[in-house]
Amino acid sequence: MAGIFTRNALNKIMEDENLTPQQRTEQVYSLYGRALDDGYIAKAAAKLAQDTALEQAKADWEKGQTVPDPKESDEYKALMGQFDAYKAMQAARTSKDFEGVKPKFFETVYGLVDRAEGAKPLQEQLAGIREQYEEYFTPADPNPNPAPGKPAPKVVLPTGGNPAPGAKLTLTEAMKRANAGEQVDISQIGK
Repeated sequence: MAGIFTRNALNKIMEDENLTPQQRTEQVYSLYGRALDDGYIAKAAAKLAQDTALEQAKADWEKGQTVPDPKESDEYKALMGQFDAYKAMQAARTSKDFEGVKPKFFETVYGLVDRAEGAKPLQEQLAGIREQYEEYFTPADPNPNPAPGKPAPKVVLPTGGNPAPGAKLTLTEAMKRANAGEQVDISQIGK
């Protein structure tokens, strides 16, 4: 005998010639009872439950009971909190405060910052994070206020543009060295 209340299970019970009519009836009722215990719901019972729920909802609506506002639910508030945190993180990504953070480590550094009330100032926290995780930051520029343009070094030639006597460098070589930032003595310029 099968344990599921189906046509096949009923046919097997009915076709079993070894069973008396009373035994067949008992097995069908037993099978039906197990199906009800397993959560089987007849179509008529499901339709009745649906109609009852609709009638109750209609009665509640007619009494003036309102449907709860979804924006007041805890799920909505939690989702909005996550969205606000995401917006704050994206705003911080382009702010001057996080300017030295490498893009691939931004979220990690942003997560390390304590935003609780009474926390240290952001710049102080970032300095501490930079000390611990310097690979997350771009190297600090030793000259934070660079000049708008590097002035070209000037090489002054002796009068008339002729090289000084006894010089070992050509004018081209002296210019290359001066442009590279070397100090060139004009007395070294020669043929």
